[in-house]
Parts: sequence; structure tokens; C-alpha cells
Amino acid sequence: MFEQLVGKLPVGIGIVDESFKVVYLNDFFLDRLPHNMRDCYKETPVVELFQGQGKFLKRRLKSVFVLQHPSFSYWEQRPHIFPFKSSRPITGEETQMYQNMEILPIKDKNTGQKLACIFLQDVTAQASYFRAQQKLSEALKKEHEAQKKLIRKLDTAQSQLIQAEKMASTGQLAAGIAHEINNPIGFVSANLNTLEQYATHLIAICDGVKGQLEHFTDELKEQIDALFESNHYDLLKDDITELIAESTDGLTRVKDIVENLKNFSLETTEGVQIVDICAVCHQLITLISAQYSTPQYKFECELEKVEVMGNPGPLKQALMNVMINAAQAIEDRGFIKLTVLDSPTLVTIKILDSGCGIPTGHLKRVFEPFFTTKPEGQGQGLGLSVAYTAIEQHQGKISISSKEAKGTVVEITIPKQPAAQPPSSEDNEENKENETENSQTA
Repeated sequence: MFEQLVGKLPVGIGIVDESFKVVYLNDFFLDRLPHNMRDCYKETPVVELFQGQGKFLKRRLKSVFVLQHPSFSYWEQRPHIFPFKSSRPITGEETQMYQNMEILPIKDKNTGQKLACIFLQDVTAQASYFRAQQKLSEALKKEHEAQKKLIRKLDTAQSQLIQAEKMASTGQLAAGIAHEINNPIGFVSANLNTLEQYATHLIAICDGVKGQLEHFTDELKEQIDALFESNHYDLLKDDITELIAESTDGLTRVKDIVENLKNFSLETTEGVQIVDICAVCHQLITLISAQYSTPQYKFECELEKVEVMGNPGPLKQALMNVMINAAQAIEDRGFIKLTVLDSPTLVTIKILDSGCGIPTGHLKRVFEPFFTTKPEGQGQGLGLSVAYTAIEQHQGKISISSKEAKGTVVEITIPKQPAAQPPSSEDNEENKENETENSQTA
């Protein structure tokens, strides 16, 4: 009766022995295993049953067996330990299961064998609610900030509005990155490097001592062995290098994001110059994916570098506005694909997204200033207008095709070398005045 009760519990319960082989799984686990493995899972290594996170599970299990202390993993740290699906109660929609996991050390009363009991809890509903609340809070905060900006901008000229939009877009990306991290990241990175060297030296010393044990007295040898065993030297040796490597990798990723943000937003020179479109696209993907992590980002170009003559500030702003629109159009799963096509005289940039699309009735108005389909306070309707103006200034073209609920394609074409601009009417009038003054002087 007790085994039947455990088997039907709405939580996952699994038991693993010291060789990491599965001893028992309740129905929660069994129902989610492939059919061909449900009858033969026993004595199968947990790494083979759940290959995706096998290394992580083995590390946690080894820690529990050695230290005889529970190990916890919460969904905020590692959302999907086991590759299970979770079904919504009302809609029946299946999504990746968010999981809390706890591993407890236990013993077989009959044999005294050490075992580990895995408790797995489906917290998809709680995680979804928590994330929805986070998104709502962020949306309300952004809406409040956008409303204040809009009130100020309505009292200024269009040129000031465009500049404000540029700053708002950059600020929106920067909001997804931790504040004031440059200085802490510097000394943390330096400390990690030093710590890695210290760890290497300490491991070398310990290994050296172990290698000389045969030359020690039996009493001293036993004392050293006991010291190594009581401090779990083998576990420390295996784990410490991985922990330092993971931490260093995380710091490197943060440094790359901050560096790309600085390179993207700060220009040391002004005016027309050579702009590497491929480099700009890579910077954009790094920055926007930090704020909008839901879509998958893809980049395609046959060449490593594609250059045009242009003003980098407006070009970057135009591409950023289009990319942000694409990212905001994707709510759950989806992708954004950037393709750069090179020809002798032109460069074509295609931005394809699988988002919600644009209604047919709105396609003709998307480049109008102040036209937006976003809720009030969440957009000023200047993003595509700014992009259109910037591309037009570079004698290029921008076009949009879209199907509602299918996705959108934005195609931007820019000449590699802009043609010489004809003199404006004001320049012609000024030249005539100069000619008149020169003739009067003569």
C-alpha cells in the first residue's frame, strides 16, 4: 500500500545507488520515460536515462554521497534539469517543465547500502506566475517612464523627439544589463585568475604529498590518508577547477555584453566613414539578446566583413530600431534571422522574424511619425520613422512585408558608395548671392 501511494504521488521520486544506477522510479518519472525504457530502467546509470543534464546530476549525487548532506536545485538557478513537459490545467498546452529538485542521502535498513533519493517537484505554474508578475512590473515601470517622456517630448520639436528616441532605445537595452559592473568585474576577474593559480598550486602540493606516501612511516601514512579522506580531497580536486572555469566563463560573457554596448553606443568619430555592417549586426545580436532572450538569433553572411561608406550613428540606430521591433513581436518561442547580402554596388540587410506580424491595414502607415500599435505609454511611434529617415539619408531603401500571426521581413538596401548629393535650393540661392556680390565688387 505504501509503495502504491509513493508511486502515485504528484512529485517525482527516484532512488540511485552509489554507482549512480537507478534503483527505483515512481510513476511521475516512469510516465515521462520513453516506452522502451520503462520496463528496463533498473540498474541503468542515471546519466544514460537523462543524458541532457547527466553531468550535473552526477556531480550533485556524488556530493550527496560523499558529504551525506542534502543538495538543492531551484528553478531560478537551473529551470529544466530533466527533459520533461508540463501541461497547463485549462488549456492543455505543453511547455518545458520548471523543476525544483532535492537530493537526500538515505540508507537501506537491511544492507546498510548508501542511497540517494531524488525529489522532483513540478513548479511550472508558480514559475509562470512569478515571471508574469515580473513582466507586468517591468511593463508598468516602462509604461510610467514612457508616459513621462512622452509628456516632455510633445513640447519639443521633431528633431529633439528623434534624439530622445535614440537615447530611450539605448537605455532600454542597457536596462537589461547589471548596473555599475565595470569596476567589480575587473577585480573579481583578477581574483578568479589568482584563485585558479592558487588552486593549481595547492592541488599540485597535495598530489605531491600523496605520491610520496610510500616513503613515510605507517603511522604518518595513515594520518595523511585520514586527512585526505576527511576533507574529501578527490571531490574537491574534481569540483574546484570546474567551478572556477564556470565562474570565469560567466564573467567573460558579462564583459563581452558591456564591451559590445560601449562599442555600439559610443562613436569616437563623426561624419561619413567606413562601416562594417557584419560587425554592427554581431553587436546588435549580443546587445538585444541580453534584453530579449526569448527569440533565437541567427546571422548569415558569406563574407566575414561587408563595408559601406556611411554615418555609423544613424545606421546603427536604424538597424537597432528594426531589431527591437522584431524582438518585441515575439512573445514566446520564435527566431530572428539577420542576413547580409553583398553585391558590387549595394549591400542588402534582411531582418526576418517569426513574431505576431503587422495587420495589412497598418503596413502603409508604419513609417509615419507617432504611429504605433503598442499600448499607450509603451512606444512613441518613432522607431521605424527614425530608421526610414536614416536609410533615406544614405540613399538607401527600406521595405516591409508581413503576414499577421506569421512574421515580418524588413529589407534594407544601402549603396556601398553614396552618390554625390546635388546642391539644395538654399545652397543655390547662397551661390547666386555670392556671384552677385563678386560681380558688384569687380
